[in-house]
Amino acid sequence: MLRLADRVPLKRQISLLAGVIGLTIVGVTTVGSALLARGQAIVMAQDALQQVARSVADRLDQDMAERLREIRNVAALEPLQPHWLENTGSLRNVLDAMQRTLPDYAWIGFAERDGRVRAATGGILEGASVGSRPWFLNGIRQAAVEDVHAAVLLESLLKPHADGAPFRFVDVAAPVSDSSGRIVGVLGAHLSWRWAEVVRREVLSSRKPELKEDIIVLDRSGRVLLGPDLGATPYTAAELASGRFIDRRVGSDRLATAASTRGRGDYVGLGWIVVALQPVDTALAGANRLTLLILLLGLCAAVLGMVGMGLIAGRLSRPLTRLTEAVDRVGREPDARMTHRVHGSPEVLRLSTTVRSLLRRIGTAEEDVRQIRAESSDAVHAAEDRVRRLGADLHAMQVLADTDGLTGLLNRRAFMPLANDAMNYFKRYQRGICVLMIDIDHFKRVNDLYGHAAGDQVIRQVGQIISDAIRTTDKVARFGGEEFVVLLRETDMQGAAIFAERIRQTVASTVFEPDGQCLTATISIGVACADLADDDIDRAIERADEALYAAKSSGRNCVRMFEGKLSPNLRVAA
Repeated sequence: MLRLADRVPLKRQISLLAGVIGLTIVGVTTVGSALLARGQAIVMAQDALQQVARSVADRLDQDMAERLREIRNVAALEPLQPHWLENTGSLRNVLDAMQRTLPDYAWIGFAERDGRVRAATGGILEGASVGSRPWFLNGIRQAAVEDVHAAVLLESLLKPHADGAPFRFVDVAAPVSDSSGRIVGVLGAHLSWRWAEVVRREVLSSRKPELKEDIIVLDRSGRVLLGPDLGATPYTAAELASGRFIDRRVGSDRLATAASTRGRGDYVGLGWIVVALQPVDTALAGANRLTLLILLLGLCAAVLGMVGMGLIAGRLSRPLTRLTEAVDRVGREPDARMTHRVHGSPEVLRLSTTVRSLLRRIGTAEEDVRQIRAESSDAVHAAEDRVRRLGADLHAMQVLADTDGLTGLLNRRAFMPLANDAMNYFKRYQRGICVLMIDIDHFKRVNDLYGHAAGDQVIRQVGQIISDAIRTTDKVARFGGEEFVVLLRETDMQGAAIFAERIRQTVASTVFEPDGQCLTATISIGVACADLADDDIDRAIERADEALYAAKSSGRNCVRMFEGKLSPNLRVAA
């Protein structure tokens, strides 16, 4: 964190800090505003839904009260008293006219005290007995209403609805008395429940479509009378009693408010419960837009704050920047010795004065250092020259100690530590290594016929051929006289034999020309591989030497491999 701060300019750090503070304020403000707006929007939406539910409940109460009053008024009409038990045709005409006035009446009829229907709209059910019907039993005593129900017999006699929906009715009944006040029968009416759907549509049509509101009507026990899932009980009694709750039955949550019908006048009501619904997302749309607006305004304010703080930070940090550049120039330019006095604030002025005092002291110290450096420079150069010559001498001595003077190859003393290191690596990782023992055939004859100078030339050239053929990871050394040893790493017996054969062929095909003379020479090679049971590399060299002896015994100018068995765990490089 500190390293990052070292790379970010002070001006930018102040701007970033201001931005973080601004964004934090925006975030807190936005979250707080969103919560407040959400809560307020839900309350307002529920208040509106409550009004809708209450409006529907009041309309249902009003219409039911009017229907009850109409039936009671018709039942009490004095002009009709002579017709209730005498003139059936005239009574039917009155009932038909009443039905035409309000088509929501699916059926209106007058039943005598014994329950037999004397007159009815359209002549339906005339002569049939309705004495066991609840509307008749209650209506014979007083004006009564009955809750929503189906009427199978009446449904079979009425013209079906265009959409095929079943008939459901609300019954309204009132007792009928003669001129003496004696009850002679009951005037009853079946009010089509589709009237409630008309009320529902009228209320919803007065609302904005984008509100996506809906209305359902329940009976007093909570079963659906109007809406989807007829007969179902979607809400608990506690939810309906609270009046406001969240409906989570469908895919998205909906706000719900409930309002019960309360009756009106003589109509005491049937306890219907009207539930108004609205999707939560729709109710919160305004709050979400307000939150987005607050967020955008906050972000704009934060950006402007960052820009403003950047300008202010640049203004405040400019003197410090000038002082820093002046000090840096003193450190970089040889001719710069002092900075100008920098103004901007008391703190910057004090820092500038302190820097100038420090530079004066540094100048004095540098002068002393230059004098000391000048005095010590000669001594240091002399010592370095002596060390350099000594190092060159030591290196030359090391090269002489490790190198064969005739061929420039490693000698035995330098070869053995390298070979033992390779042996240790082999034992640790089990990566195969092989040893080649090489000897120039009939070398004494070369010396006798052509002289020792020619023999030396043959030895040098054979050593060069071997050195050119090996890899950088392999090692070759002259063990003495005309004998060479090669250490091959990451190689098995077969690979080593192929390599040895290639060297043998190269030597055999080479024409040596020492001092203008032309001669040929051959070599014999013994091949052996290291074994995990070996204590050191000497055992592998001994086996290679045995294989070389076998090659000599087989007529020379050939390659022979040691025939012993290697450890089974040995792994050969791919």
